Amino acid sequence: MNHKNFYLRAASLLVILAAIAGYNLIQKEQAQTQELAELTKKVTMLESQQTELLTAMQQAADKKKEQASEKEDDTKSAQSDVDEETEEDSSAQEGLYVDGTYTGEGTGFGGTIQVELTLKNQEMTDIQIISASGEDSAYLSQAQGVIDAILTGQTTAVDTVSGATFSSTGIIQAVNDALGKAENS
Repeated sequence: MNHKNFYLRAASLLVILAAIAGYNLIQKEQAQTQELAELTKKVTMLESQQTELLTAMQQAADKKKEQASEKEDDTKSAQSDVDEETEEDSSAQEGLYVDGTYTGEGTGFGGTIQVELTLKNQEMTDIQIISASGEDSAYLSQAQGVIDAILTGQTTAVDTVSGATFSSTGIIQAVNDALGKAENS
């Protein structure tokens, strides 16, 4: 009988060990399933964030393009206004001017730009900027290149200086203003 009890206890022990192994296997599978579910949830969340980021980046790029387009339209409009004014002033230049020194004002990026224009023998001989307190010195320095173009061509129908468009437009307007004062009526 001793052997019978031993075998019965051994069989019971094996059944218990098998049940524990089965339970552990089930627990391991459940843990893996839960971990997989959490990873899937994280991936879904990251994909959602990526989509939001891409959408935000696209909107920012579209807004930047729109602003650039508006700025380009404003620049074209300002250039068109300058072209119209210079066409009017070009016809005035064909008339006679009274020799002398005249001041004129125009509007630059930072405010009013005042120039002094000298006419001799019906020609522009000198243009000096006498006031531009609101202008950034770097832009104003670049914009002064338009003065040489005006004096060389003897016309205000010149291109503005790239990178200093508003300041050079203000100088052109100021010269046109001075020419208007110099017209021989």
